[in-house]
Amino acid sequence: MKLKTEFIRSQFPAFREPSLEGWAFFENAGGSYTCQQVIDRLLEFYTKTKVQPYYPFPASTEGGSKMDEAYSRLSAYLNVDEDEINFGPSTSQNIYVLAHALRPLWADNDEIILSCQDHEANAGAWRRLESEGIVIKEWHIDEKTGRLAVADLDDLISRRTKMIAFPHVSNVVAHINPVREITEVAHRAGAIAVVDGVSYAPHGLPDLGELGADIYLFSLYKTWGPS
Repeated sequence: MKLKTEFIRSQFPAFREPSLEGWAFFENAGGSYTCQQVIDRLLEFYTKTKVQPYYPFPASTEGGSKMDEAYSRLSAYLNVDEDEINFGPSTSQNIYVLAHALRPLWADNDEIILSCQDHEANAGAWRRLESEGIVIKEWHIDEKTGRLAVADLDDLISRRTKMIAFPHVSNVVAHINPVREITEVAHRAGAIAVVDGVSYAPHGLPDLGELGADIYLFSLYKTWGPS
C-alpha cells in the first residue's frame, strides 16, 4: 500500500505553521510534533476531565473511561496484555524507579550487563547500582562499526548474571539490534532483558509479544503522542 504522504501531513498543524516553514527538526530528544487528534484529546482532558478519575460524578467517570481506553489501545498496538502496560513520567525516570525496585531482589556481587551502545536513560541508573554492591559488566561495541555482537555475551554471562540492558536501535549508528535473539540469550542464563526502545518506537511500534523482552520502555512524546 502506498503511503499517502500529503494526507498524513495534513493531520499535523505544524506543517501549516508559517514560522516552521522550511525547517526540518532532527532533535530526537525534543520529541515530535503531534497530530491534530492528539491535540484535541489533550485539550479535552485539560478542559473537561482533569480530575481524580473513577469517582461517581460525570467528569471523573469519563476521565477513568479515557484512561481505560488508553491501556486497551496501547496494549493492542504493542501486542501485550493491558496489565503489562505502565505509564510513567519519562523513560529516564521509569528506569530510575525500576533500578531501585529491582536492587532488593539481587544479592551483593550479582551482575548486570550493560551495553556501551545505550543512551544514558538505560545506563546511568543501572551503573549507579555499582555503589550498592552490584557488579557492572560492559558489553562493548565494535570500535569500527559501533555495533554490538551477540556472541560477545558468552564471555560476559555468568551464574550471577541477573539482567542484560541494551537498546533496540542505536541512536548513533542506527543499527537495529536483534532483540529476540538477545532476550533468548538472557533467558537461558536466567536473567531478564531490559530494552530501551526510545529510538525505535517512533519509526514503528514494536511487537512486544514477538520480541519477548521482559521490560521494554519508550517515550510517547517521541511517537506523536502526549508529553
